[in-house]
Amino acid sequence: MKKIYLLFILLPFCALAQDAQTIERILSQELPSDKGEKMITLASNFLGRPYIASTLEGNKEELKCRLDGFDCYTLVETTTALYLCKQKGYDSYEAFLDQMQLLRYRDGIIDGYTSRIHYFFEWAKRAEEKGYLQDVGSTIGVKNNKKINFMSTHRQYYSAFKTNNEVWEDIKYMEEDLAEFPFYYIPKDQYKAKKSQLKHGDIIAFTSNLGGLDVNHEGMVYIKNGEVHFLHASSEEKKVIISTETLETYMNRIPKHNGLMVLRMN
Repeated sequence: MKKIYLLFILLPFCALAQDAQTIERILSQELPSDKGEKMITLASNFLGRPYIASTLEGNKEELKCRLDGFDCYTLVETTTALYLCKQKGYDSYEAFLDQMQLLRYRDGIIDGYTSRIHYFFEWAKRAEEKGYLQDVGSTIGVKNNKKINFMSTHRQYYSAFKTNNEVWEDIKYMEEDLAEFPFYYIPKDQYKAKKSQLKHGDIIAFTSNLGGLDVNHEGMVYIKNGEVHFLHASSEEKKVIISTETLETYMNRIPKHNGLMVLRMN
């Protein structure tokens, strides 16, 4: 029994040490000079890793950075943090964690569930404010006047505020603040005319036709043999992959996708 108890104590520390080694190995890699190629090279370190949903949830709000598996959001976020570390010349696991916290939490401060940025749309706009990236949709897309309030209107799906009215009210205030940010996207029916303006390594998010929801899925543009594919954590394939179907085919196949957000690293 003592051996089993000791194992449960040691496992998290072993995983942490392994993650630190992985991150520092990646940060020591020589990368291409092209910014998009850098993003793809960094993300490619995680090809084949399992798709794991809801890795950020828990009873206590704290920074979680798992490398044993990703969902679409955490893959993009992790890759972006690695990219920013490389751009700034940082090579330590601690610097990576700091960058993750700056990306994931409003003003980089962890202060409960609502201090975390939950909507990818807000994540993108906060990152743009910090100068990390640019919203390409502002030049090649159109403005989306959709009201973002899926979380507050579907509280039954969120254990953090399913019965907690205080957190629920905070979520509603947060959603109201999103109205200050312009929401640009390329509508699905305009994609064919605009796809030549996408670049290898661009961050993409498939916008949603569901009421109150900003996006359904995220990934990165991967141009292969002149065709636009994408690298993503796939819930269908249950792992991180480069899509075999083109981005256009995928988007048209999924009825709830109505367009595309496009972000480009600075």
